[in-house]
Amino acid sequence: MKKTFLVPFLFLISCSAVEDTTPAIDTENHRFHANIESVESRTYLTEDILLRWTADDRITIFEGTTRNKQYKFLGETGDNAGDFDYVKAGFGTGNEVDRHYAIYPYNSATKLSESGVITYTFPAQQNYVVGSVGLGANVMVAATQSVEDYDLTFRNVGSYLLVKLYGTDQTVESIAITAKGGEALAGKAYITPAYQGVPTTEMVGTTSTVTLKSESGVTIGSTKETATAFWVVLPPFTASQGISVTVKGYYGGTQTYDVDGEIVFNRNKYKTLTRELSLPSNGTGMGVGGWGDGENVEGEI
Repeated sequence: MKKTFLVPFLFLISCSAVEDTTPAIDTENHRFHANIESVESRTYLTEDILLRWTADDRITIFEGTTRNKQYKFLGETGDNAGDFDYVKAGFGTGNEVDRHYAIYPYNSATKLSESGVITYTFPAQQNYVVGSVGLGANVMVAATQSVEDYDLTFRNVGSYLLVKLYGTDQTVESIAITAKGGEALAGKAYITPAYQGVPTTEMVGTTSTVTLKSESGVTIGSTKETATAFWVVLPPFTASQGISVTVKGYYGGTQTYDVDGEIVFNRNKYKTLTRELSLPSNGTGMGVGGWGDGENVEGEI
C-alpha cells in the first residue's frame, strides 16, 4: 500500500531580488491514503452492492488527538481507495492519542475518547439508492498503527438487510425495519476500531426502528426473478424476537411482514428477505415471502 506524503516546494526568482516563497510545512494536518477492507467473497457484497467511495466524501479523522477534523476524498465516485485532504477542525486542541482514528461519514458531533472509543449516532432514516446503501448510511472506521502511519484501512461497522420486493404495478415510498424485541437499531453507539482487526459496536440508543425512504417512489419488478433490491444498514445485533418489515406504498397503504424468532445480524454480512407486495397502485397519497437465498444468509428462519 502506498505511504507517500508529498510537500510541494516553489521557488520564485525575479531579476531584481530573490524572495524565499517556500510554503510553511503543515506539521499538524497530513494527507491520508484510505481504502475499504478486502474481505472474503462470501462476506463481501461485490455482485449485489458496491461499497465504494463517492467524489468529495467527507470523513472524520482524529489525527493523533481527540479533536474532530474533517477530511475530504480527492478521488472519483466508484474508487475503492484514494487520498483525503484536510478541510477544517472543531474548536479546541483535544488530548493526545497514540494513533490516528477515522470514521465515515463525517459528523462534527462525533467524539473520540482517549482510550480509542468513538461515540457516533446511527441515523433513524436512510435514503434509497439504486443498487447500493444510502449515501452516508454505511458506517466505516479505521485505526492506524501509530501517529507516523497515514494509511487508513476502513472496515464496515454494520450488518445489512437486503429486502427484495416484487409485485404488479407497485411503487414503494419507504420500508421500516423494527426489532420486535426492542433492540436499538439507531441512536447513540460506542464503536471501537482496531488496527488490523474488526471493530466492535455497543448500542446505547433506544430507537428500535430504522426507515429507508425514497422521496420520488420506487417502482418494483413484477416477478420474483425481477424483484427490486432495497439495502438497509443495521448495527450488528441479535433480534431476540425477530423483526417486522413494514412497506409503505407511494400511493397509500402499508403491508407488514413479520419474521419471528431469534435472528443474528453479524458485522459485514447480510440477510435477504424476499416478499410479494400488493398495495393500491394509484391514489393521492404522498409517497407506496421468506428469507431469500443471498450468499450471506446464515441459517434458515
